[in-house]
Amino acid sequence: MKVVHYIGHHKVGSTALQVFLSQNSHRLLQAGILYPAVEMQGFSHLLAKAMGKGDKQDFLPVNIREPHSALAYRLIRDKTDRPIPPQFRMLPGTEQMLHAIRSQIAQLRPKTVVLCSEAFSNFGEVGPDLIDRLRSAFPKAELEIYCAFRRPDQYLVAWHGQRIKVAEPVPPLHGLASSHYPKTIHFDFRKVIEAWYQHLPEARLVLRNYADILAAKGSPQDFMAQTGVDWPEGLLPVGKPNRSLPFAAMEIVRRASMELPRPMAQKFSQYLIQEATDITSHPDDEIEMFSPRDRKELFKKFGPIHDYLSGLACTPAFFPDIDELARARPIPEAQAAAAYLAQLDPAAMPTPEITAFVAALQAEYGTRVR
Repeated sequence: MKVVHYIGHHKVGSTALQVFLSQNSHRLLQAGILYPAVEMQGFSHLLAKAMGKGDKQDFLPVNIREPHSALAYRLIRDKTDRPIPPQFRMLPGTEQMLHAIRSQIAQLRPKTVVLCSEAFSNFGEVGPDLIDRLRSAFPKAELEIYCAFRRPDQYLVAWHGQRIKVAEPVPPLHGLASSHYPKTIHFDFRKVIEAWYQHLPEARLVLRNYADILAAKGSPQDFMAQTGVDWPEGLLPVGKPNRSLPFAAMEIVRRASMELPRPMAQKFSQYLIQEATDITSHPDDEIEMFSPRDRKELFKKFGPIHDYLSGLACTPAFFPDIDELARARPIPEAQAAAAYLAQLDPAAMPTPEITAFVAALQAEYGTRVR
């Protein structure tokens, strides 16, 4: 039996892959590929599929879609005081989850087990013994590790943008980019992969550049192409991915997260993503989200990390375009935000509180609705 560990990183298409695996779980199991459940909601879903419901192109509840994130966060919680994200509810204990996976393997006898979560990328930083604990559940299995990374400047904007999208109150990116983030797995990619490589030296390692994943038309396609698994035909494709905030809107939503109650700031974020589709903005790749000092420091600090990744991947340059990390974009973020803000109509906002916030911000920026 083979166990494939998809360990992330964040913001490299993990959600699309989890949607793909969860919505195709019955067809995959028929082909000998188990995407195991870890709690009752997941077990009930697998049973319903087996009883005739079959696979459907659904965006499933998080416990079903991301069972191994639930497992990863439970393992992290066992070792630290980090809370389990609130979207994962009614979870059993770690040993119950691992026993559940072992029981599915014993009863179903799959050729391949896929464990998929970007939260596994935290194990090297939190405690490499978590890798050993997970490995002990499959002592005789053949192992593969799939890990993907995004060029660090692109990644940091995407990660910070995700925090802003869900209305997490955070300082501006240019205040954190070269001071806080380089100490974490969100910049030091070596912290993500090195512990897995050292603790599972027998595993086949698949290390991917996110640019190549995009060229492969997405994370499910790349994962199937790169892993040594006999995938069946006729699998359901993933639907449209969740939209992100345009770079020009990030500072506006970030301010909302600092000045409005979080549920209201989230409502504003979703309004801009789903309803404000007629607003034009500068292209994301032309907007500078960092300070000049950030670019200089990030490029310098990432050099040894990039050398490590390149050596591990046996390639001259893991990111062939790494020099782009040092290049400033032509449109300052503040200019792009002002142009975006000028197109918002306060009267069209979903609540009076958001209307007042947008009007006050326009007055501060000296902008008006065109």
